[in-house]
Order: sequence, then structure tokens, then C-alpha cells
Amino acid sequence: MDIETLRILLFVAREKSFARVARQQNVDPSSVSRTVSAAETALGVRLFQRSTRQMSVTEEGDTFLTRAA
Repeated sequence: MDIETLRILLFVAREKSFARVARQQNVDPSSVSRTVSAAETALGVRLFQRSTRQMSVTEEGDTFLTRAA
């Protein structure tokens, strides 16, 4: 996993919004979503619990992101 992916994951965890991170990084929200999905697939765990109204970091995500930070 590259540094840019880790950076995006940490931003998403902090902001709790793909759209907000996309605006800050000047990229499409779908790009952020694909980055998160690819990281979750590579790691074999869900990092974020997503619904239409909210997003939270999973227990596994919290462990991973704490180490990544």
C-alpha cells in the first residue's frame, strides 16, 4: 500500500466523508471511494462502516489507522 492511499484513508477517518476529502484533495468522490474499497480488499477487512447518512471507523479500521498514523 502506498503513502498516498494511507493519507487518503487517514483523511477519510478524520473527516468521516468521502465528498469532503474529495473536495480537499481536488479529486472525484468516486476516486476516494475506489481508493478506500481497494485498500479494504487488499487488507481483507472493512475499515469504515458506511450508510447513506453516516460513516464510522470499524474496530479493525481503528487499529489499522492508528498504526498507519
